[in-house]
Amino acid sequence: MKSKKMSNGRIKIEVYQAGELGFPVTEIVDSTANGVVDIAIFYSSYLASQDPVLALAGGKPGPISNPYELFYQVKAVEDLVQKSFEKFGVVYIGPMIYGEPEILVSTKPITKLDDVKGMILRSSGLAAVFYNTLGAQAMMMASGELYQALQLGTIDGLEWTDYAADYKMGFHEVAKYIVEPTKGVNLHSEAAVHAFLIVNPEVWNKLPDDLKEIIKVANMETYLWGSYYVNTLNREYRQKWIDAGATLVKLPPEDNQKIIETAVQLHIEYAKKSPEAQEYVKRLVKVWRDLGYEEWANALEAALG
Repeated sequence: MKSKKMSNGRIKIEVYQAGELGFPVTEIVDSTANGVVDIAIFYSSYLASQDPVLALAGGKPGPISNPYELFYQVKAVEDLVQKSFEKFGVVYIGPMIYGEPEILVSTKPITKLDDVKGMILRSSGLAAVFYNTLGAQAMMMASGELYQALQLGTIDGLEWTDYAADYKMGFHEVAKYIVEPTKGVNLHSEAAVHAFLIVNPEVWNKLPDDLKEIIKVANMETYLWGSYYVNTLNREYRQKWIDAGATLVKLPPEDNQKIIETAVQLHIEYAKKSPEAQEYVKRLVKVWRDLGYEEWANALEAALG
């Protein structure tokens, strides 16, 4: 690992996959805070129901479409995200795993936004609230259950992650329709941090400053390398979906305004949940405007009043 090389072997990290140590992914923060593990990566949407800032920091509707825009947004609200993680007893290090705007995989054709009404979709966090608002029925479901759920018709579709991950899960075998994100609009999930790096406070406080800095640098390099790797991989796997007979569509331009309006109202609802969430949403106005997303910024600023 990078941190091992940079520290000349002074940092050695044993890696375990999600669930391998006997607790679910939703308990990663508690397990890190309690010292079951020393360091972990965690997707903030798993705490969406407990902390509105962490809900906003996860997958949500918005215009962000690449790793550089995402990093700019993360840095603009990082102090708020850091404080939220601290409330759960862990040290926040930074964004580690970049995720591109997600695709919507479906067993039924979707050509316009109204087509999702009445559909049962696997989703989580703010994305689930977004789909419910549009008239779908969103439900959380473990990854190991998704293939069979699509196959049996338990769910009509899902937003898991991207082309590569969805293909490797075998979804191309049982679902033949994909709604691609439209740059600067997306459907529910803009480019998002799929995992932040967190550390047990006792472990972190015992580290000398040079090793702390190495971990931060290694984390940042992982984010940058991963964003390039994910983008390259998705171009390859997009073609694999096509070769497997999938139909790829983008929603018509007339649906864009509805997506923005629904997304902005969702941000407003979460802004009401805490002063920190209110501040987070206020900062997004400037972030979106700085990045050239005037329509999003103007809509959010007007809704904030």
